[in-house]
Amino acid sequence: MDRFRYLLFSVFPLFFISGAYAGNMDEDLMRLKVADAERCGWDTLPKFRHYCRAMEGKVWKELMVDAGGMDSLLHALYRESVERYSVKGWVKLEEISVRLSQHAAKREVAEACQRMDSIYACLQQGGSFDAFIKEHTVPVWRPVAGLLQEFSSRLERLEKGTYTTPFLSPLGVHIIRLADRKPAVSYEEAYPYLSIYAERLGRRNPALKQGLYAQWAAGHVEDGFLEKRLREVKDRLLVEWWDRRHPLPVPDERDLETYFEAHKGEYAWEFPHYKGAVIRCQNKKMASRIRKCLKKLPQAQWEEAFRIWKEANPEADAVIEVGLFQIGKNAYVDKLAFECGEFPHDVRYPYVCVMGKRLKKGPEDFRDVRKQVEKDYYRVQIMEQIGKSRQESLKLSGMTYKNR
Repeated sequence: MDRFRYLLFSVFPLFFISGAYAGNMDEDLMRLKVADAERCGWDTLPKFRHYCRAMEGKVWKELMVDAGGMDSLLHALYRESVERYSVKGWVKLEEISVRLSQHAAKREVAEACQRMDSIYACLQQGGSFDAFIKEHTVPVWRPVAGLLQEFSSRLERLEKGTYTTPFLSPLGVHIIRLADRKPAVSYEEAYPYLSIYAERLGRRNPALKQGLYAQWAAGHVEDGFLEKRLREVKDRLLVEWWDRRHPLPVPDERDLETYFEAHKGEYAWEFPHYKGAVIRCQNKKMASRIRKCLKKLPQAQWEEAFRIWKEANPEADAVIEVGLFQIGKNAYVDKLAFECGEFPHDVRYPYVCVMGKRLKKGPEDFRDVRKQVEKDYYRVQIMEQIGKSRQESLKLSGMTYKNR
């Protein structure tokens, strides 16, 4: 951890002087990644800016619509749709399509029709319909009355599970298969369709917050909470951008062990721990058999060994819990290992014993605190990556200055 602190305060002193250091290392690392990404100019790249705008648009959409108002609107639309759409019913459709623009040339239309005729011929010969579907999404319920006439007219004679011949519509050339049909649907089933309809209302949506919409239309943000959310979106994307360009090597056991030994003092415990297992079973004799099975094995193999022992002794009713137990966290360990607290009464497992040892000062092996060691190890790796990136940037800027 000393090495980490050195990097933290020597590589980016100005960053922390500005007040960004908040005491949370994970948050600090995120901020450093953002700062490094912005220093590299990644936030100005067209690809990033386009993706960022798309993600920010989702935040705008989420905050510009009143959740309660939208819920009321969708339920009202559902009640209306029950009367309007249930006359012709609801369907689930699967579709093979060649999309065409409204002003497609005759040659494009002819080629699309020829291609769809070939697909239809393949289907007639036993080909799989699913193999030709471009986007394998779960079909949703749609009202027949809301479909294009070219689609709805063909559904009148279509049986469930069968498909149409190729046909033209303003959208292109299609073959549709009827996945399911019923006269009415529940609100949950109609929800996807209702949401799409509500979204198409645009500014006419009664649930829309007009003030935020006006800010969005004007291209500037006056709401402090929204501004913070948009900045969080950008920062998160910059962190992801940075991570993809700085993949960290997966540490092996030796790396983690070396790091742990060099920083062992950082993992000292405030409270004593017990490293071992809690065995709960029927009687002392059964516990002795289990202990005998485990005692010559390393703790890492105890759970697997116990599982094998249980398979060989199916009549034995016993359970085991292996790991690190902090004092005050497990009543059995508290009573048997630390001689404090009350012993729980368990009718099913009346006999309980522990095997292992007390660790007063801290872990004796990096595996005892593996997740934390891995986390800290990665932090140092990230800081080194940022440090190298900054040094390379300074070196490059110096060369550019000399060449002027």
